Formats: sequence, structure tokens, C-alpha cells
Amino acid sequence: PGVAKMAGGAGFQVVQIGRQLRELGHTISYVVGDFGQPFFDVADGFSTYRASRVYGGWKLTRGPANVLRLLRAMRAARADHYVLRSIRPLSFFVLVLARMLGASYTFMIANLPHVTREEMEGMSRILRFLYAWSLRHADLVTVQSREQERLLLENFAVRGMLVPNGIAIPPFPEAMPGTSHDVAWVSTVKPVKRPDRLLEIARALPERRFLVAGGPGSDRGYYDEMVARFAGQPNLTYAGFVPPDRVKEIYRAGRLFLLTSRFEGFPNTFLQAWALGIPVCALDIDPDGVVAEHGLGIVEADVQLLAGKIDALLNDRDAYEAMRRRCHEYVRRCHSLERLRDAFLAALPVK
Repeated sequence: PGVAKMAGGAGFQVVQIGRQLRELGHTISYVVGDFGQPFFDVADGFSTYRASRVYGGWKLTRGPANVLRLLRAMRAARADHYVLRSIRPLSFFVLVLARMLGASYTFMIANLPHVTREEMEGMSRILRFLYAWSLRHADLVTVQSREQERLLLENFAVRGMLVPNGIAIPPFPEAMPGTSHDVAWVSTVKPVKRPDRLLEIARALPERRFLVAGGPGSDRGYYDEMVARFAGQPNLTYAGFVPPDRVKEIYRAGRLFLLTSRFEGFPNTFLQAWALGIPVCALDIDPDGVVAEHGLGIVEADVQLLAGKIDALLNDRDAYEAMRRRCHEYVRRCHSLERLRDAFLAALPVK
């Protein structure tokens, strides 16, 4: 509640899970960041409780106050089981407070850096230690892919439970609506998402039309610089931040979805595209090799080679239509919310 310019894959998944559990009669509430909203609020029928500011940074003088705010919100939620997805610096504190409140705790891995020691270097030494400790002492740690499962065991000696991401699957669109663009890109505009690579691909394909949607990350200067560069690319349209309830319009406007991130977990953007029968194109990212194995798009590490393959696919109507069907069939078979309901319940052992 009260957030107009923030949305991400981790939040999308916890809402999907919450809706599924609510349909089965469970009571679900959310402890959320402080965006200026009241302490208690209701969003989409869910009770929400405000904790601390999200982008405030973690400082010694601010830490105790943040923990107290978190405790207040968790106590008000009165949950039997607390689940945290993605936010590593909070894992230790949510675990300890859950124990204080007599509840159990699950941490849900949501990105590759969560299971690799090298990517923890941006955290302070104490937070790295506390995160690793919390993984070993959590009641359950879930992963999105077999790769994450392997790395979690290798790097933290913790066995994770595989709970793939899920999404609601509409019927297959036999006829694609009139698309206004060839390629859609949807992400937060921040360095790790590498929008500069998107611009390289757009420059390499001047006859192809690109539609870009995404709001700023924590680095406003970087965002402003990229928006200015978007404006200077004639075959690129920048739509700004698009809220989750309207983001399908962006996907449907493109024939392909493009991902340029440096790393991901199992991208929700892939699922959103496949559910609409839209193939994906990515630099490097192919979780568990499913894109290559099932023929769901193009994965290529080299920008120029990826651009060439995008152009070739868009020019091959038969190959494109066959790929559209494979995308929808794969996500229906492996990532529908209905088929994953049992996995969600196993990962969230609510009473």
C-alpha cells in the first residue's frame, strides 16, 4: 500500500502464494516496508503491517530501531509461520523474532547471489555471518532451480527444497493481437539489469522497434542517465514505470521479450512472457537450461550474436509460431499455480 513506483519479482511471487493459500482458507498477512502508509492497512484483501523504511540503509544507530519496528509488525501479524523472500540482511532478524514469537521461519531464495559466497562481498562481514547462520537455522530454505539447490549445498551446507515460481496461465492466444513493437523489455532500470546492453541491441537492429518499461532503482543518477539515453534511441519507446496490474499490456505489445540482467533467479518475467505465448531472448540467463532444452527462446552471451538471432527469429514466421506454442505449453505444465499448490503448502507449513 502507498507504493506507486516499486514492483519486483520477489513481491510478485509472495502475493501469488498468498492468494493461493487464501483460497484454501488460510489467513495470510504481510509485513511490509515503510512507505508512509499507516501501520495497519489492507491491500487486495490482505492485512499489511508497516515495519521500517526499505532504502534507509542499515546503520548501527538505526539498526535497533528497525528491529523494534520489525518486531512490532510481526507481533501484530500473529502468524504461526513467517516467510521472508529475497532480503538477505533481514533473514537473521526475522528468524530470531519468529522464534521469540513462538513461530517457525522459512527463507525463500530468489536470486543467484543468495547462494554464492562471492556475491556476498557487498554485505558487511557481520551481515554475511548472520545471513549464513540464519540459513543453517531456518526451519526451511526454498530454492527456485536445481542450480540454486546445488550451490546452496556447496556454499552453505544447507539443503533447499525446490519450489518453482508460479503464475496464472490464461488460454493460449491462437492469434497474436496486433503488436506495436518487436521486442519488449521490462525491469527496474538499475546497473545489474544492464539496460545499456538493451541499447546496444536496439542500435544493432535499427529496423526493429523496442518497448521499454521500468522505474528507478536506488541509484537515481543512473536512472536519469539511462532515461536520457533511451530518449536518444529512435527505435526505442520508453513507457516509464508500469504497475503490475498493467504490465501485461507491455508484454503483449512485443513479439519477443528481452532480458539483459547480469544474474537472476528464475525470472518471473520469463513466466509472464511464456504465459502469453511470447518467446524470451536473454544474455546468459537460462535457469537449469530450460530455454535451450525446451526451445522457449534464444540465449546468447554475445550482444551482436543475440541481435542477429532475434532478427532471424522474427523473420521466420513458422519457427516463431512453433516457439510460441512451446512456451505456453511449458509454463502451463511446469509453473501453473494450481500444479504448484502442493509445493507451496510444503514450503509454508501453516497450521
